[in-house]
Amino acid sequence: MKLVSYRVDGKEHYGVVCLDGILDASSRLEGAATLRDVLEQDRAAEMRELAASGRVDHAFEDVEYALPITEPRKILCAGRNYRGYHEVVEHKKTPDFPSIFGRFASSFSPHRQAILKPKAGDQLDYEGELVAVIGKRGRHISEANALDHVAGYTCMNEGTVRDWMGKGTQNTPAKNFYRSGGLGPWMVTVDEIPDPSELRIVTRRNGTVVQDGGTELMIFSIPYLIAHVSKFTVLEPGDLIATGSPGGSAIESPSPEWLRAGDEIEIEISDIGTLRNPVAAE
Repeated sequence: MKLVSYRVDGKEHYGVVCLDGILDASSRLEGAATLRDVLEQDRAAEMRELAASGRVDHAFEDVEYALPITEPRKILCAGRNYRGYHEVVEHKKTPDFPSIFGRFASSFSPHRQAILKPKAGDQLDYEGELVAVIGKRGRHISEANALDHVAGYTCMNEGTVRDWMGKGTQNTPAKNFYRSGGLGPWMVTVDEIPDPSELRIVTRRNGTVVQDGGTELMIFSIPYLIAHVSKFTVLEPGDLIATGSPGGSAIESPSPEWLRAGDEIEIEISDIGTLRNPVAAE
């Protein structure tokens, strides 16, 4: 089941993606204003019952997509978590612990909306990533039980402004430029993705494949990342954990071609769908 947040005529909705359009669940589920509310209240079964009706309220072309979880409390990202990326960029042994950093929701654009090449940076890069959407609250979660806390998965272009990586000792500025990344188009519930380590991530720039890697190449698995993160913070429904990007980002090239206005980036993940964003100048 694909769950989506969107706007029609300026009003926020959420619903279920069907073959020929979107079923509006927000007008039918009392007491749940957002998809995050649906997850917190454990009401996915009601969404599934609504979807079974086959009713469609909005055509795809009539909606403005929003971030799948419109107000996530936390967006946590695992950096350099793929063997190919780590070997090319770092030339070091496998790390003992993952590199974890946070992102603001405002640093992402939804599906079909422009990501922005910032005024204050020239080296905007692309990074296709699988994102786990937390559905069950937890702290000190074991690896064995970690996937029980996942509600679904979505796609991310975890865009980075590379020339800001050296402006200080932290990742926060380089990773949080306004609308520098993409997120969406929807979340797919876990029943449709029994094993997230068997997915394929393909990134296309202007139709040309620039990244193509399987999630089996992660250094730290999704269960490990959830267990690790839950040691220092409480994970809550709607929180997002981005799991790293396979090789092929622009920074890995001897002569990087950074994103520029007029480009289009697509992040396709098997069993989820394709996140598509044009690039515009801020």
